[in-house]
Amino acid sequence: PFFGIVGNSYFSYGHDRPWGVILGNSPVLYTIWGMAILFLVFVYVWSTVVFGIRFSNLTNRGIITSGPYRWTKHPAYLAKNASWWLISIPFLPPDGSLVTAVKLCVMLGFVNLIYFLRAKTEERHLSQDPAYREYSEFIEQHGLFSYLRK
Repeated sequence: PFFGIVGNSYFSYGHDRPWGVILGNSPVLYTIWGMAILFLVFVYVWSTVVFGIRFSNLTNRGIITSGPYRWTKHPAYLAKNASWWLISIPFLPPDGSLVTAVKLCVMLGFVNLIYFLRAKTEERHLSQDPAYREYSEFIEQHGLFSYLRK
């Protein structure tokens, strides 16, 4: 809730050269990049819509296993954070400086870390529910990223 107050001052990972300007000279890459951003935004919206009226912070109002949650436990967080990397392209700063690129990537990485910690906190709270433990085991074995554990 406080990101609007401090985000632009202290964690401004965006810059005045948006991805469209940088990739504008390559129509194929521009199209692929734009479609990837739209796909991630779609997954984020879909993940939010699936919650319906059950949407809440820090309360268990039932375990959702449909929609994008059938493939991963945190599709909204994953999509939102990945889209920020594609939209802000912090690794290509306007001044071309490696130092600036690293600084921008670290700042965005810090924001990603906050979402990661939030997801782990939610998982810890939900792990008291047997239905969530069953869902979590299913995702670990069959989810989108299950191949990383093998």
